Amino acid sequence: MLYRLFATLMTSPEYYCPSCGRVSSESELFCTGCGAALPAAQNSVATAQPDAEAAQPPWTLWDITAGLFLFLGLLFALYFVLPAIGALYPAGEAALDTWVAVHLLAACAFFVVWVMGLRRAASPFRAIGLTRPGTSLPVTALLAVAALAFSILASFVYGFVVDRLGIEVLQPPEIEADVIFPGIGILLTMQALALVTPLSEEIMFRGFVLRGLLYRIGPGPAVVATALIFGAFHLDAGTIIPIFFTGLALGWLYVRTGSLWPCIAAHAGQNAIALLAVRAGL
Repeated sequence: MLYRLFATLMTSPEYYCPSCGRVSSESELFCTGCGAALPAAQNSVATAQPDAEAAQPPWTLWDITAGLFLFLGLLFALYFVLPAIGALYPAGEAALDTWVAVHLLAACAFFVVWVMGLRRAASPFRAIGLTRPGTSLPVTALLAVAALAFSILASFVYGFVVDRLGIEVLQPPEIEADVIFPGIGILLTMQALALVTPLSEEIMFRGFVLRGLLYRIGPGPAVVATALIFGAFHLDAGTIIPIFFTGLALGWLYVRTGSLWPCIAAHAGQNAIALLAVRAGL
């Protein structure tokens, strides 16, 4: 069974892209030449909508650029709101700040994605990538685990190299234990950081940004560009590079599966592992 699974990943029947004619394999959901959805992606979800929306979402490069600037403006606005909220719970100010910030950021992301893109989509869930993966369940699970493992390994190697070189400004910031609610309250922290954060960030960066770039500049450049944007939006010198590698892994996962769900699962797994490690004092 394992042999067949790896064979599915490595070799698949070839298809010609309906848009540019480039030869692609069945396991690829988007053409590596023009970024158009291949037959596997178009057939992965039964829908009465035309296949054009699967190939090109109804938002432009201008919409993506304006959406990112709007999202950035909303982020800065939150800095004036959060201090007043954290003061309502002095015993767990950092934990409350984090929990509220996550949900406000998610609301901002959903607002931007809807206004700049999804409100014009005939099938919003399909347009953003919240659809059944085009790969089988075992292959999808293996790809998600591979993306998660790469992201964790890349972050570990980056932290080790920066520590050895003694470059303090590039040191990844440690997650403070006080951002986690005490006792059973950790479930609230997990709900925020291992559920809401992966969902909102994947919809924003993979579903909106990457999805909009795929058809226009091709999968490779789109994945790299989105990973750079994803890293830059974390606004910390020590996180930009490891988050960039995480963005590469998640972008690759999206292109291979044609769905946001594996990306959300892998992202949630990484955040949950980080939180549990902090809680365990590792």
